[in-house]
Amino acid sequence: MSETSRPFLDPGFHIKWSHLAPEAVVADIREALSTAQANIDQLCASPSGDLSFENTLLALEESTEELTRAWGLVNHLDAVRNSEPLREALSEVLPEVTQFYSRITFNEPLWERIKSYHETTEAAALTGVRKRFVEETIRDFRRSGADLPADKKQQLEQVQSQLAEVTQKFSENVLDSTNAWELILEDDSRLSGVPETALSILISEAASKGLGSEDNPVYRISLKFPVFYPILEHADDAELRREVWQASVNIGRSDEHNNSALISQILRLRQQKAELLGKTHFADQVLEERMAKDGATALSFVEDLANRTRPFFEKEIETLRRFRENEDPGWDGNFQPWDVAYWSEKLRQAEYNFDEEALRPYFAIDRVIEGMFRLTEQVFGFAIVERPTAFAEPGAPLPAEISEDAVEVWHPEVKFYELRDAESGKHLGSFYADWHPREDKRGGAWM
Repeated sequence: MSETSRPFLDPGFHIKWSHLAPEAVVADIREALSTAQANIDQLCASPSGDLSFENTLLALEESTEELTRAWGLVNHLDAVRNSEPLREALSEVLPEVTQFYSRITFNEPLWERIKSYHETTEAAALTGVRKRFVEETIRDFRRSGADLPADKKQQLEQVQSQLAEVTQKFSENVLDSTNAWELILEDDSRLSGVPETALSILISEAASKGLGSEDNPVYRISLKFPVFYPILEHADDAELRREVWQASVNIGRSDEHNNSALISQILRLRQQKAELLGKTHFADQVLEERMAKDGATALSFVEDLANRTRPFFEKEIETLRRFRENEDPGWDGNFQPWDVAYWSEKLRQAEYNFDEEALRPYFAIDRVIEGMFRLTEQVFGFAIVERPTAFAEPGAPLPAEISEDAVEVWHPEVKFYELRDAESGKHLGSFYADWHPREDKRGGAWM
């Protein structure tokens, strides 16, 4: 079998992103599922008289390695290169993958093997990472329902399958709803106060849709945060701010992309899952292995934080209110949500003579990243080296003129870096960097 006939199963270090076409997802994931199931069946059937870390814990980890990598690639592409064909492929195999991982925990022969190894003298003598790995595996199996009776295991499997499908649909609705709204302005008459850097972004947003020209620019406001937030901060047109703000808070609430019913369904399924696992609330189940330990402690922390910060919040709001009264004599005294960022920015400039736009040239992304890299190199003793990259659409050949050492990426803007030991030059690892928002990329601070 050639390396491209099962592209998602290619174990190579440098991922061939141009080979990862949506039409390969279903066959590749099903083959990986079949291989993983065969590995686990073999593990369960192997003699249990001489249990070891290698033939139990490590064997379990390795049994699903191919599937974990392939499924990780599918979900990564869903987040950074979303498309309808990819969604369809992912949705087709999502129930199968969810069921497979649920059934690992519910596999009684496997669970018995792990518990038996945990009771051996070898396991008792483990230290460091291996000891931690055994303890975490035992804990994860129990927290995932390994000791539940058969009927509850079946119920939990159904709940987890439904949760996976509903949360996937929720994420798709958020992306679609974000992309569905736009505001096209034929000129800059409503953009008074918006700085030049933000205006250039609006022009580029329009150009990406084939709108406007260098001589006759058009301005497109979308719901990508770096695009719309400068409008809320700087636009003098209050009606424009209101329109943009209302669109931003209605993501996932409009028409065909409405998540309201899905939220109720997700909450109900999460509660069912928690109760099946013996917890009062879903928060208790999630936080069991975290610092807070349970939902009540987390809620208490948040409420205490709110009580402690409220006096400072009220003081700042009062300062902002007095400032606006002086600057806007006709104001009725009620702050609208789309006014807060705008007047806060004006107050900051008035009181502190601080203008983010004036500082922006000093914090261009390339400068910031370069500075961050140099700092981490000094602290940790390694060098960060950027490699040349190459991009081609899925299924298309790479450009003929690319350099021999170019690394494939999933989008032309993506960067690829290597970490090397500063003294020896030894390759320690590599990472991709995808800095900018796009319409086919999931939202959130990470983007």
